[in-house]
Amino acid sequence: MNICSYCDKKKPATREHIIPSWYYKHERDSEDTGFMERAKGKIVKTELVIRDVCEDCNNNVLSDLDSYGKKLFFESFINYVYKDTKTQLHYNYEQLARWLLKISYNSARSHDSDTEILTQYRRIITGSEPLPDHLMVKILTIAPAAGGIYSVTSATKGANAVSHPDWFRVGVFRVEDFDTMYWAFRHVTINSYSFLLYVPDLSISSRALEELKALQQVVNKEIKLSPALSRAGVIDVPTPEIDSISYNMNHLGNFPFAYGLIKNETIEAAMENKIGLVNYWIDRTDIENKDISNALAFLNDLVSSREVCMGMKERIEISIHGYDDDAREIYEIPEVVTFLKALDEEWPYWMLFQHPNFRWLQILAVCLSEPKNNKAGKVEFNPELISKCMHKWFISLNEICHKHAISLTINKRVSAQANAIMTKGLVG
Repeated sequence: MNICSYCDKKKPATREHIIPSWYYKHERDSEDTGFMERAKGKIVKTELVIRDVCEDCNNNVLSDLDSYGKKLFFESFINYVYKDTKTQLHYNYEQLARWLLKISYNSARSHDSDTEILTQYRRIITGSEPLPDHLMVKILTIAPAAGGIYSVTSATKGANAVSHPDWFRVGVFRVEDFDTMYWAFRHVTINSYSFLLYVPDLSISSRALEELKALQQVVNKEIKLSPALSRAGVIDVPTPEIDSISYNMNHLGNFPFAYGLIKNETIEAAMENKIGLVNYWIDRTDIENKDISNALAFLNDLVSSREVCMGMKERIEISIHGYDDDAREIYEIPEVVTFLKALDEEWPYWMLFQHPNFRWLQILAVCLSEPKNNKAGKVEFNPELISKCMHKWFISLNEICHKHAISLTINKRVSAQANAIMTKGLVG
C-alpha cells in the first residue's frame, strides 16, 4: 500500500492525471495534445498520469481543481490571443494558483524535478493552508503565427494564420541573471496562455523572502509585458510577446532527443535506453596526440540541452583506454595527466553526470593533484589541489543547474554522491 503524495496517508494508489483528462477529450483539430519532457516523440497522445495519489484526494479536492480549470479553459483559454486582442481574464486567484501548483507538482514528481520545494505545497494545493504572499504567478501570451518561411509574425484577428498555439505544456524555465536555491520556476502553457510560476521555498532555512526584491527586479526587466496575476481576479490580457512558430522553435531546441535532432550515436542510444551505465572511453591515440577534441565533443553534447542533461545525469563513467599492458597507475602516466588537465580546463561539469557507483571523479581529482607514492606504498596528493578541484566542480554544477533549470533536489543529491566518491578510500 502506497503513501499518498498529498495527504500522506497509507491508502491504495490511483492514477492522477498530470494534464487533466478533460483536455484530451477536447476536440480541436490539432496535431498537438500534450508534451511530456521524458517522452520519446514531441507529442503525447496518451493520457499522462502518475500513480501515487489516494482515491479520496483524487476524486475530491484534486478533481474540484481540475473542474475549475476546465471551466476557465472553456471560458477563456480556448480562445486564441491575437496581436490586436483586447480582452480581460476573469478568474478566482486562489483556485487558479492552486490548480497550476497541482499540475506543476504532479509533473515534478514524474521526472524528479523541483520536488523538494513543491512537496511543501501539498496542503496548500488541497486548501488546508493558505497561499504564501510571495508566490508569484505571471502571464504571457502566444499569438497564432502569420507569414511565410522567411517572415513570421504574430497574427491579427482575421489574418490568415499559418500556425495556432494548440497545446498543453508543463515544465520548467529559468530566470536570466538570477541564480538561486530557494525558488522553483515552473510554467503551465495552455494554448495562447502561458502562466509562469515563481514558487518560493517555504522551509525554515529558506532565504526566498530575502531574495524576493532582487527576483522581482530581474523578472520585471526580463519580461516587461507580462503582468502578475492580481488577487482581485481580473486582469487585462497582455499583448502577445511571441508567435506560435517562434515559441515552438525555442521549444524544439530544448528537446533535441524528443524531436530526433541528436547526432551523437552514443548519447542517442543511451537516451533511448533511459537507464543504465554509459562508459565513455578516452583513447590512447588521442592522449598521445594531445587531442582533446573527440572527448570534448562528447562532453559538450552532454550539456547541450536540459533534456540531454536530465537523460544522462548520474549515468557516466569515463575510462582511459589503451594502457592495459602498462604497469603504471593512470596518475603515474605523464601524458594522461597532461591530457586530463587540458580536458578539465575546458569542461568542468563532471559531477552532474558521474555514476554514483563508479570512481571517475576520484581518479580525475587524483590525477590533477600531483600524486606520489610514499615509502609505505600509499598515494600522497596535494590536498589544496583536491580542494581546488572540488570547489571548481561544485561551482560548475551550480552553473549548469542554473543554465538548464535543473532542480535543487538533483543538485543536492549529486553533490552528496560526488562527496562520497571523492572521500572513499583516499589517503592524505
